[in-house]
Amino acid sequence: MDSSSSTLSPAIELSNVHVLFGHTCALDIKKLCIHTAERVFLLGRSGSGKTTFSRLIKGRLQPSTGRVRVFGRDPTKNLGNGAQGLVRRVAMIDQEFHLVPRLCVIDNVLTGALGRVSVWRSLLGWYPAAELEKAASILREVDLERLADRRVETLSGGQRQRTAIARALMQEADIILADEPISNLDPELAEDALDLLIDCVRRRRVTLLANLHQPSLARNFASRIVGLSDGRVVYDGPPDAFGDRAAAFLYQAPRRDKVVPIDSSELLPSKRA
Repeated sequence: MDSSSSTLSPAIELSNVHVLFGHTCALDIKKLCIHTAERVFLLGRSGSGKTTFSRLIKGRLQPSTGRVRVFGRDPTKNLGNGAQGLVRRVAMIDQEFHLVPRLCVIDNVLTGALGRVSVWRSLLGWYPAAELEKAASILREVDLERLADRRVETLSGGQRQRTAIARALMQEADIILADEPISNLDPELAEDALDLLIDCVRRRRVTLLANLHQPSLARNFASRIVGLSDGRVVYDGPPDAFGDRAAAFLYQAPRRDKVVPIDSSELLPSKRA
């Protein structure tokens, strides 16, 4: 965690949260708090609960028991205008990017402004000058200015990822959720995309919550690592304390004969409020 984060208000709080799918417990978190401007990377093998965690924060899923708060509010509740504000404050970058292939790059980026622009104006492409200027500035920031008028379907994977990052920045969100954002990129492009994303959130002091499978990248880019195993937090601490032993525990095969002989409580470097 950044040294300053402990003095800032919580962006995300989970307390006694259980998520059940039938008889299967997908998530079991007693207490977890993420502060403003932290760069938290969630690590764990497939099925460990990373995507379920992101869906809770976005308000796409309600916990079976317990409490989830995003800036002090329940993300699943209908709070009138307040709910709309909360929706805008949390942006999502999915592994499939979910861009509109037939639209050009800048039009995809401008969809990030839909919370501030009326539906009829967006359908007609009548965005205010301030929004057009903001979109152009963000495209310069992510080095896509020369591709602004290119259709997304003609872009490379790395260029699409940059477009997805630009759209999230256009939303002016306070939290960015990145769910396996580099899974479709080769290692060199993956590191480049993470480097860009980290630079952008640092400048804006935005909270980043990223789900990854690559411990080495998390060590390089995170301010804090949270390791999940079978829906439970088994590591919560700084990247430099997340060693090979912890990674081996997180990514062990579920079969008993493959289990690394280690008490998961040993992986927690410190208790968190």
